Amino acid sequence: MNRILAGIIFSLFISTGYISYLVHERQQELQKLTHYTDSWSAAQLVSEYYRFESWLGLYTIDDSMNLDDVRLRLDIMLSQNDLMKEGELGHYIQNNEAHGELALQLENTLNYLDVHLEKMNRSELQTYLKKMHALDAPLGRLSSGALNKDVNSINSTNLKIQALYYIYSAISVLLIILSAILGVLIFYQNRNILQAHLQVKRLAEELQKSKEKLQIQNTKLEYDVYHDSLTEMNNRQLFWEDLNKTIETAEKNSSSVTVMLFDLDRFKEVNDTYGHDVGDSLLRQISHRLVSMSLTSDTLYRLGGDEFAFLSTGLTESHAVSRAQKICEFINQPYTIYNTIINITTCVGIVISETERRSDYLYKFADLALYEAKKEGSGKIKVFRQRMLDKLQESRTLEHDMAMAIANKEFVVYYQPIVDSFSREIYSYEALIRWIHPLKGLLSPDSFIPVAEKTGMINEMGKSVLEMACREAASWAVPVKISVNVSPVQLSSKAFAGIVLSILKETGLPADRLELEVTESSLFTDSNTPMNTLNRLRALGVKISIDDFGTGYSSLSRLSRLAFDKIKIDKSFVHSISTQEDALNIIKLITGMAKSLNMKAVAEGVETQEQLESLQALGCDFAQGYLFGKPQPGIDGKIRNGKSRTSLLADNDDTLRSERGS
Repeated sequence: MNRILAGIIFSLFISTGYISYLVHERQQELQKLTHYTDSWSAAQLVSEYYRFESWLGLYTIDDSMNLDDVRLRLDIMLSQNDLMKEGELGHYIQNNEAHGELALQLENTLNYLDVHLEKMNRSELQTYLKKMHALDAPLGRLSSGALNKDVNSINSTNLKIQALYYIYSAISVLLIILSAILGVLIFYQNRNILQAHLQVKRLAEELQKSKEKLQIQNTKLEYDVYHDSLTEMNNRQLFWEDLNKTIETAEKNSSSVTVMLFDLDRFKEVNDTYGHDVGDSLLRQISHRLVSMSLTSDTLYRLGGDEFAFLSTGLTESHAVSRAQKICEFINQPYTIYNTIINITTCVGIVISETERRSDYLYKFADLALYEAKKEGSGKIKVFRQRMLDKLQESRTLEHDMAMAIANKEFVVYYQPIVDSFSREIYSYEALIRWIHPLKGLLSPDSFIPVAEKTGMINEMGKSVLEMACREAASWAVPVKISVNVSPVQLSSKAFAGIVLSILKETGLPADRLELEVTESSLFTDSNTPMNTLNRLRALGVKISIDDFGTGYSSLSRLSRLAFDKIKIDKSFVHSISTQEDALNIIKLITGMAKSLNMKAVAEGVETQEQLESLQALGCDFAQGYLFGKPQPGIDGKIRNGKSRTSLLADNDDTLRSERGS
């Protein structure tokens, strides 16, 4: 019996030692599981990535957002990315080829942004964001895979512990019979196993809650990706995806695709006048109105700022215009914000295409139509026409040719005389730019100056004209003045005054022989730069004339802010002086105003003797027009080489009589 008991005790001793080893091993596994090693790290990584995507998306559409906030999220994401290279998560990723490739793509994406973030504009970031969205689904699968791995591991360990518990309980019964000491030991060991079982159960419950929370976060992030944060309308991202789907559907059904772009008129004035809070509230109210219409809400989008879009298929042009008018009527109704009534209108650009299936082209065509509508004024609706695209292409060709013309010095200066209205003595010459195009021949300024101003090439062009005119005038024997037109773009530059002074110094032309002609619109802006520039130049002796007077919005108070030397009366009034009493009265008013402000009046576009006599009767000081000479590449030889003023007057009269005789 003793031998049997000894054998039993020995067997129990061996069994107890082995089971103790198994329990210790399972405890080590449980200890690892309590750290949420794989699933927790993966969930944190994915969550931070989605949060970074959201911040980056907001930055691309919200001009008020700071780039530093995006950089902070990027730095957090870079630190999280290091977790994928180490520990249990790193081992798990390395053992899966797809996850390994995903980790490499994520690292490359983050490293690229780390280097180029501050250099990229919002448009480039928006394009790169689309590339980043491709990682959303693989990252979700990584997180889910890690979670499933941990859950399976926990469940497996739990089953092993349960089996171990039953075995050990049976042995414990035998051990109690054999020895009270062994029974006590089994009791304590059994209690430890129960605690481990409860710990595993709690861990499983916590992991389940984390999984549910992660699913909720993923759903919210998915919503934020396709919806505008301010208005909760469908955003630009969803617009492009829906546009591509709409095109595919239309192609299958052989139907047309309609794209409408809406841009609010004078929305900037609302922000400037009432503040951005009111502007945001206005955008929200407009969005609610659009969504509340009978149209399907999925067809309406806020692209950003004050721009909205509408998509549809199968609409005719008349139906599309009618739909646009209906939307405009909804938008144009007054808004009450903070007890303030705000009225706003919108322009619409429409493209209807049955053949064009490229989404970027359809958007471009609608944008061109919107641009044409905005040019015509508030509340306009325009449908895309081929001429709009032709005009754009022509403009781009002109831009290219103009850049080449500057390099090849194809721009020249023509000169037109300005004479004393009473003595008809030449007072000055106006320098007028001309373009000798290699294919189109001689081009007038009206055909290329607007494009030059839009592209900024007017600065280099204007500088060249000013230099040529001053150099030419400095060589004249008779020191008549030279007038040069100045673009609003040139005046807006703080460096313009320095350029003028440098040219005067280089050419040797006295400052009092130079007259700069400026328009009303270039002076009376929100910026003080144009006024400060002209005041500085005038203080140094340069004369200043206000050109095309009467076509703008000048007033006596405005004119008094800068003491102009001359007022040039627009030719539209001169041409009508003999036929329209209003034109006569306007010229009379302008000449009187000029005298009251100690300025001289210059009439443009004088073509007949009758017009000249009328201007003389009204007291106009100077005149300019075809009656005295057309713009020519050169000037009168008598001015260049020197002759008395009396001889100049007589010769000029002879020239005029010969021109009338011919």
